[in-house]
Amino acid sequence: MTRFITIISLVLICGGAVATAQAPPPDDSQSSSSITMALAEAPLVAPVPKMQQMKNLIKLQMNRAINGKPYPSLIEWQPLTARQKFDVFLHSTYSPRTFANAAIDEMAERARGHHLNQEYERGVLGVGQRYGINLATNETDVFFQRFLFPTVLRQDPRYFRNPDLPFLKRALYAMSRVLITRTDDGGHAFNSSRILSVAASRAVSDLYVPGERQGMHPIVGCVSFTLLRDAGENLLHEFWPDVRRKLLHR
Repeated sequence: MTRFITIISLVLICGGAVATAQAPPPDDSQSSSSITMALAEAPLVAPVPKMQQMKNLIKLQMNRAINGKPYPSLIEWQPLTARQKFDVFLHSTYSPRTFANAAIDEMAERARGHHLNQEYERGVLGVGQRYGINLATNETDVFFQRFLFPTVLRQDPRYFRNPDLPFLKRALYAMSRVLITRTDDGGHAFNSSRILSVAASRAVSDLYVPGERQGMHPIVGCVSFTLLRDAGENLLHEFWPDVRRKLLHR
């Protein structure tokens, strides 16, 4: 059957090539005049300024974060295959959380005085440079966190809400998920895939981020800050669906 399909495909390709070869050559003058008329009649569209493009992107990501589907609950848990973990990674590359994390990291670095680094431009251009670098680092982190290490260590890279718990236990559960995660067999384990992903992405960023300290001390600081940031985001993911339902009626 495969050989028959291959033969049919070759016949169609050869037939198309012969038909193309036998077709009369186009009239260059007529083609040129048609292109000129099309360009003359085409409306002039003013390019969107880069700042407006950035505002539109931020607005789009904010709307997706507010109106997006809530994180699944524990009762919905099912183990993931390696292919499904790769799909989780692909989805995370353009999720609002990834873009928000880059913005949070940029603001944190600015608070620590990294905006004074002579390797960067000043003003809005410098902010864009630092944000771009942080976004690249977060995209690298997403690959390690959502796919590579969870696949190797057989851990689940997702966060699952637990809405059946009382408020305080629910908050503690959300924050503890940065250190505890599900395994592929349904058990619980130390979230080593998250720790390693932060350390690996920081080590990779040392290769291209200008003017940054290198070594274990900056990596440990980066891991600590990222875990604190993730704990806060887990609280948001845990309670936001309830807040949205009560305040926005959605």
